[in-house]
Amino acid sequence: MNGATVSSLTQRDKALIFLHLPKCGGTTLNRIIEWEYDPMRVFSIDPVLFLWSYKKLNRWPTKRLARMQVFKGHMPFGIHKRLPQDYTYITFLRDPIERVVSAYYFARNYPVHPLHRWVSKLTLEEYVRQSPNHDVQCKYLSGRPVEGDYHAGDCTPEMLALAKQNLGQHFSLVGVTERFDEGLAILKIMFGWGIAKYAKFNVTRTRQAKKNLPAATVELIAERNNYDMALYEYALPIFEQTRKKYGNDVQKQLDLILQAKELSKLQSMYYFGASAARKAISRVHSAI
Repeated sequence: MNGATVSSLTQRDKALIFLHLPKCGGTTLNRIIEWEYDPMRVFSIDPVLFLWSYKKLNRWPTKRLARMQVFKGHMPFGIHKRLPQDYTYITFLRDPIERVVSAYYFARNYPVHPLHRWVSKLTLEEYVRQSPNHDVQCKYLSGRPVEGDYHAGDCTPEMLALAKQNLGQHFSLVGVTERFDEGLAILKIMFGWGIAKYAKFNVTRTRQAKKNLPAATVELIAERNNYDMALYEYALPIFEQTRKKYGNDVQKQLDLILQAKELSKLQSMYYFGASAARKAISRVHSAI
């Protein structure tokens, strides 16, 4: 296995590994991927039972892994070590303040969320102090071993160093959620995606904006997520370099993405319904 450094292959020829960091815009990208690839050749990590799902993927025989074009979902860096085919990773990181606020309001407002009952009794500040879900982006990207509560525990300087190393060596795109459409335009160029239709999924709407938070709350979140803060700052220039590499083509694709968003009510209903069906197909065969 030669990995992401093989120059003789196009990106589309490689297995695509989308490392979906929680509350970083990945649900929208998941739905797009399910339109761009055969859902039967996409392995989707279950978003609720993600540890069970990831361990199941690791038990798949090599022959079955080789048939897949895409592996995506909430999983730590490292699944490429089991793949017989060439691969490339993509991911999107998010401003850690925004990510934590979004995670809090999502759990608070979504009744079927596993942490809903607990989080609904907490203020944002209490959630930040008590939740083990800090430095989540660094934990995933460092490839820390899968065991127990994956989100729990503290990060270390070594984990941050590993996360940075992994981003630099294995990822075709290190995107940022705040510039999601630009990242999507780059993915269109890299992988030849069509994206005829486009809508956002799983958006946490009823939440406070970062600019309206008390300074003490912002400082608390930054302190509790100091490794994620450092990793995000490291990722920004990587994204800028990739954006610069594709020059004016990015703007051309952005214009097409804007057109893809212009859905009539009937088109929107069809897109969401058909997306749900394609998601179900991918989830079912991934769970078997």
